[in-house]
Amino acid sequence: MQMVLNVVEPQSSGIGGGAFLLSFDARQGRVLSYDGRETAPAAAGPDRFMQNGRAIPFMEAVNSGKSVGTPGVLRALELAHQRHGRLRWARLFGPAIDLAEAGFPVSPRLHAQLAGNKDLVQQAAAGAFFYRDGQALPVGYVLKNPALAAVFRRIAQEGVDAFYRGAIAADIVNAVQTHARPGDLSVQDLAAYRARVREPVCSPVQAYRVCGMGPPSSGGVAVLQMLGMLAQHAPAAMAPGSLEAVHYFAEAGRLAFADRERYIADPDFISVPVQALLDPA
Repeated sequence: MQMVLNVVEPQSSGIGGGAFLLSFDARQGRVLSYDGRETAPAAAGPDRFMQNGRAIPFMEAVNSGKSVGTPGVLRALELAHQRHGRLRWARLFGPAIDLAEAGFPVSPRLHAQLAGNKDLVQQAAAGAFFYRDGQALPVGYVLKNPALAAVFRRIAQEGVDAFYRGAIAADIVNAVQTHARPGDLSVQDLAAYRARVREPVCSPVQAYRVCGMGPPSSGGVAVLQMLGMLAQHAPAAMAPGSLEAVHYFAEAGRLAFADRERYIADPDFISVPVQALLDPA
């Protein structure tokens, strides 16, 4: 499924990015989480997005080699497959390879993302692939990606080391370092990347035990904080979309995101007070 998403939603999801994965073992009654989030290059520093003491504009940071982290999707899937997989690794790439070679119709969302990104067309590879005469590919255009299919074949046959070491890794690093706003991702960053198994965050909510991804993700903590805050206001009695429901939901989200900004970070570097953030008191 992840490989197919890479083909048809390249703007949102794929092997060049990161992922969190939750797994429930029904026999053991246990939830596990896999951390395959991108990590900053080893050369990254706290002034990465600063210039002359001020933050650079957001879109200037986005369209930059400095925004590229070491991708983790494949290492996370490899680790999860080693523990839980039933089908052969190579078989999992078949549908995506077929789709990349046969082509897929460009969706309205993909078209809108391409049309709205004025800098992407200036990048040689992206400009040649996603645009025609400087215009974003139209909705319904059948887009084929034989080069991605070839990469998938290598990973299917050789394992994820084919991505993290050798020619593919060197191509990724070259693209980042030769960008108009170059980044500092290195082949050593890719070779050293490891996915992690982490404990999820869980909390009782009415008759349920709700679990989510813990730090470095903020999502699990924020959702559980919001559910905890909303519980005191009997949300089930509120009409969906009513002024009351929208007000309490927005306020809970505002407070959860304030904590997110203040406290949530990568637990490999920062001590995150998860239990305190979820404490009903």
